[in-house]
Amino acid sequence: MVAIVEYDTIVKYQVTAICKEPLHIGSAVGDGSEVLVHPVDEMPFVQASSIAGTFRSYYLKAYGEEEANELFGSPEIKENGLSAGSKIRFTDASFLQNQGVQLELRPRVKIDAETGTAAEGSKFNIEYIGAGNKIQFSVYLYGTGYEEKVEDVFAAMDSQVIQFGGQKSNGCGHLQIEKLLYRSFDMKNEKDRMLWFREEELEEKEYEDRKATLQQNAKFQNAYEITVTGKTEGELLVKSIVVTDYSDKLPDCMNMKNAKEEYIVPGSSFKGTIRSQMEKIAKYIDASDIIDSTFGVPEQRGKKGSIGNICFFDTVVGDKEKNKNMPNSYRIHIDKFTGGVIQQGLFSEKNVAGQVNFHISIQNRNHPERTCGLLLMALRDLAIGIVNVGSGYNVGKGIIEVEQIHLEKNGKESAAADIFFKNEKGIQDPQNLIEECLQSIRRE
Repeated sequence: MVAIVEYDTIVKYQVTAICKEPLHIGSAVGDGSEVLVHPVDEMPFVQASSIAGTFRSYYLKAYGEEEANELFGSPEIKENGLSAGSKIRFTDASFLQNQGVQLELRPRVKIDAETGTAAEGSKFNIEYIGAGNKIQFSVYLYGTGYEEKVEDVFAAMDSQVIQFGGQKSNGCGHLQIEKLLYRSFDMKNEKDRMLWFREEELEEKEYEDRKATLQQNAKFQNAYEITVTGKTEGELLVKSIVVTDYSDKLPDCMNMKNAKEEYIVPGSSFKGTIRSQMEKIAKYIDASDIIDSTFGVPEQRGKKGSIGNICFFDTVVGDKEKNKNMPNSYRIHIDKFTGGVIQQGLFSEKNVAGQVNFHISIQNRNHPERTCGLLLMALRDLAIGIVNVGSGYNVGKGIIEVEQIHLEKNGKESAAADIFFKNEKGIQDPQNLIEECLQSIRRE
């Protein structure tokens, strides 16, 4: 049996947030590549259980198991034969539909680790809720004394420390709070009891917006934040789903776009590029164990899997209008046996170019300093042109002129290091963060 939770105060938070990155809440239909849709209104939504799980996971790391069980409840039976009841409740999150919910369908491919090429039957598509969509849900606390710690979770959510849904290592699931409406109802007060009776009908003026009072830094931060600033040396192409509208103006293949119609390098594509180079380096220096702790291990044949600690974000490439107006380029297929042009081998591409700012986070688990050290080596190879982004390396595409790599530890600008590639500043690392990460790679 569950113990009865006694309280005389109910605290309500009404959250309005915006998707800073794509969001994928998997459906139970098919292979789970579609987003979850409500069975009644047939609109995408996020289940309360998913939100609760995300909140509890952060709360557990920040405050420990005992306090997490006290707030979220525990199935463990105590000496009195009862299990702890939950003092917090979540609602499903629905998307605000003023302009409709924008969805994206992105192509993906699984790479064979042995050959480095696409595995047979490995191409698939995943559906996402696009960045920019707004979402709303409520959180209720039954009793007082938990507000400060719960608002710390909101601070972590707002500063993009925690993520919702799936595809987390590909940068998905970051929500930024737009409004955090707060109201406390005193159940011993008749007026508050009447307001609680119709709490779903209350106007915003009846609440206090606590968005501005959230801590700038949540208690539990990511271990490292890395930003790579640069621009494309020439053109870049991360292929999108094949265009089926046969028109002279439309290319046979074009660069991927997000829900805002911006041309992007998706987090999944950049992750694949950097992972491949990290694996080569790790094998050479006999540090392959770092790969599993960085990217995780999938569950296979009853063997328990593990979660990684790295997250790659979508990157917008250049100016939207300039890339939109970039002319199509044309290429031909060559028969590798004859050296001649394959019949009807002419095809067109829509490439992009411009400024890029890659963002990578390393979470505070699985020896993050070792992950960071190996990552910096791979990013060095990106900077000197050994590694490219997207397709077409053999024809000079996807080479990035890296200007700067900026590294922050524990979300603190004061604990930062920079590597400059295009000026005489060189490496600026007053706290030896880079050296610390590189030295940790060889530690057992």
